[in-house]
Amino acid sequence: MAKASAVKMPPEANAAHGCEGARRVLALMLTFSADENTLTARQLAERTGIALPSVYRYITLLRETGLLAGNERGSYRLSARLIGLARAAEAAEPIIDLAEQTGETVILVRLIGRSAVCVHRVQSAQQLRISFEPGQSLPLDRGASARLLLASLAPSVRKEYLAPLAERDPEAAALLEKKIVLAGQQGFATSEEEIHKGVWAASAQVMQGKRVVAALTVPSPLVRAPAEQRALLLSQVRTAAREISEGLRTVRR
Repeated sequence: MAKASAVKMPPEANAAHGCEGARRVLALMLTFSADENTLTARQLAERTGIALPSVYRYITLLRETGLLAGNERGSYRLSARLIGLARAAEAAEPIIDLAEQTGETVILVRLIGRSAVCVHRVQSAQQLRISFEPGQSLPLDRGASARLLLASLAPSVRKEYLAPLAERDPEAAALLEKKIVLAGQQGFATSEEEIHKGVWAASAQVMQGKRVVAALTVPSPLVRAPAEQRALLLSQVRTAAREISEGLRTVRR
């Protein structure tokens, strides 16, 4: 009997602003540790192999998004915003619990620059599964995760982000805007075959105070997500997202 093959998410067409750029940003963030919590741009370049001019560009991006803090001496550290999310998620272990409950891959997605990026993943043990890599980008104009992240933006900023889609297909952009607003009001979203055929996904907002800081998402092959199972999956995702949000309240800034 043939083994089920893994379902892989397609790479972004624009590598410069998609997967490769996201991987480099993630590489920079992962360079920091408890022993080396403050690094200069030159040290980051040496440890990652990323060219110094590129390191400065990514530092600018990370500082603009509030994920990196710097001082007048040219040293940088991860901000409490990023550290707090990771600490809360790991302490409460809701992501691991969710993966065990559902038997599916669980991902945490954040908006970094103009990309929705997978920043954490617990992989399913199933042979047929949705495969993600930390640092992988997801399209902004498709999928439940992207709608929740876009809903957290001011309408004017969101319009700018989705300008390419509006130019290509105004009707599609208008419909997406309605879905984004609804997702923001509900605090959750679902999608079916929007990014890859044969995949259904449930996603819920992770909040830090009044801010949406991430989307917790379970993508599932349709063969394991029939209509009668979806309400349970969505409920499990929403519960786990609330647990992470509660954990973030206890993290000191």
